Amino acid sequence: MINARELGKLLAEEVVNTPGPCLYPCKFKPPHKGHLEAAMNLAARSYITEVIIIISSNVSPETGNITPEQSLTVWKTYLQAQKNPKINVRISEYDSPVPDMIAYIEKAPEDATIYVAVGQEEADDQGYGQSLQDQFGDKVKIITVQEKSGNITAPHVRPLIQQGDYEGFKEAVPG
Repeated sequence: MINARELGKLLAEEVVNTPGPCLYPCKFKPPHKGHLEAAMNLAARSYITEVIIIISSNVSPETGNITPEQSLTVWKTYLQAQKNPKINVRISEYDSPVPDMIAYIEKAPEDATIYVAVGQEEADDQGYGQSLQDQFGDKVKIITVQEKSGNITAPHVRPLIQQGDYEGFKEAVPG
């Protein structure tokens, strides 16, 4: 439920923000309902012309050895069930999506506004967001997103997959 203060903030954003795309990079190992809710929230903003989800190409034991292709398949399944033409998903060419974002921003017209979604509770996200603003100035606008849905986070979901906990996993994905 949104409170009056949050509603006022969202309305103000709609008025003052220049239309432009939003880059939403993450490991997405695996994508869960908090990620989908964040992407849908970004796409619902009238000033966001496109949400570009960039999946890290890194595969590691830390992320349950989930491949970017598996993450892409999950995203496609989510977006097939909850269609949104403003959301596009792709795999980064690099272990980190940051070089992809830099290339995208560099190719954009000088007067373009590029939004970058960063996780509210992710220190790494906050760091690369600030770094991009330092490098590109007002061309980059940071949007902080809540990627949790209750206690659902990727580190919470990975053990459910590894343990074969179907009931627990059902809680982590959209209905």
